[in-house]
Amino acid sequence: MLWDDALWQEIEPWMIDLRRQIHRRPELGLETPETQHLVEETLDRLNIPHTRPIAYGVKAVLGSDKPGPALLLRADMDALPILEDNNLPFKSEISGRMHACGHDCHTAMLLAAARYLKAHEESLAHPVVLMFQPGEEGPGGAMPMIEAGVLDDPPVARAAMVHVSSELPYGVIGLREGPSMGACDDFTLTILGRGGHGSTPHVGVDAIYVAAVLVETLQGVVSREQDPFDPLVISIGTIHGGFRENVIADRVEMTGTIRTMTPRSRERAVRRLREVVEGVTATLGARAELTVDPGYPPFVSDIPWSRQVKAILSRALGAQRVREIEPTLGVEDFAYVAERVPALCLNVGIVGDHFTTGLHSAGLIVDERGLKAGAVALTAVALEG
Repeated sequence: MLWDDALWQEIEPWMIDLRRQIHRRPELGLETPETQHLVEETLDRLNIPHTRPIAYGVKAVLGSDKPGPALLLRADMDALPILEDNNLPFKSEISGRMHACGHDCHTAMLLAAARYLKAHEESLAHPVVLMFQPGEEGPGGAMPMIEAGVLDDPPVARAAMVHVSSELPYGVIGLREGPSMGACDDFTLTILGRGGHGSTPHVGVDAIYVAAVLVETLQGVVSREQDPFDPLVISIGTIHGGFRENVIADRVEMTGTIRTMTPRSRERAVRRLREVVEGVTATLGARAELTVDPGYPPFVSDIPWSRQVKAILSRALGAQRVREIEPTLGVEDFAYVAERVPALCLNVGIVGDHFTTGLHSAGLIVDERGLKAGAVALTAVALEG
């Protein structure tokens, strides 16, 4: 495949400008009207037809006249409720919102790939579907777009997503074969004890003590019951309870998350959470109210498809810039796509000279030199996959 280097020289600064426009105006969840408008306006300028499968999602199709099933490329568009803490000239203009997970980069990279592919549309061997999705950070936009037919017309046979990585240097693409990302089950737990005076703890049921025993016991599920070669994490994220130093707390509210890599471990971990909560609270004379919110399933990268893409990217970028990476217990709702068609994630390195912190951080600074590698990777997969 011969690359149009002159076109990439035009696309790269254009892509970075798009990323900065998106970064200035972060939007949350499924409500991404400004970002959707920018995407649709850009696709219109590129003369790429598009539709709205859901309120703020965008589906575009290149090479619709080509034979065979389609390849889908996906970028997410939503930001996080984080107050940005840096001095970038294009930092967030909306207080308490920030593109701290790189979705601004994802959208810009996919638009850059779209521009290149449109200029070379005659070289496509099959249709290419572009999926611009809101709500990846929650409540989840992939499933609504699937239910609205994003995989159906034209029928999608393979898929790839792009995600920036704060573990890789800029210019490098990371791939993973097989289990790649975890499943997530969040929970809310209220412990109901019996209040009293701090001088007579035997008269009450101390909800804080019960909470402490629960935290320790749940960590025992991880360290003493789980196969160490089958990852499991149970994290308590918040604990709130008590009134003052000399009052036995009658109520503690806790939230947490369970992360697993396999359906079997996922089912067992949730079951053991319920059993431990019931057992500990009953033993210590308290009551509990537990709600489990099932999250995204495990993301399993198709092995043959991953190997094919690795070969494609080694030719396009050079073998030294394509790496096998470790799995993560981070979650991704593109897993719903991967349950239906062979799929994978292109992890785009963004670590450079001014890198400070990882993703989901208020101080994240992306090395924008990495965006071209991501856009080239998406383009190569579309042209050769």
